[in-house]
Amino acid sequence: MITVSDKLPTSTLLELKVGDEISAEHKQNGKIQNIEITETDEYLMFRFICAEDEINVRKLKQVC
Repeated sequence: MITVSDKLPTSTLLELKVGDEISAEHKQNGKIQNIEITETDEYLMFRFICAEDEINVRKLKQVC
């Protein structure tokens, strides 16, 4: 089981797939049934949809 948060590297979040077991810092957990990724100029929003719940992780983009 992987604990997801905004501190996890973006590459690790992108490697997650349907069927993986995940949890969040605030005790949500479950098996991923669907993944939605939304991208803006400022951030990536990962939405992991599980059977009982949904876990959202927002990653700010690094701007140089």
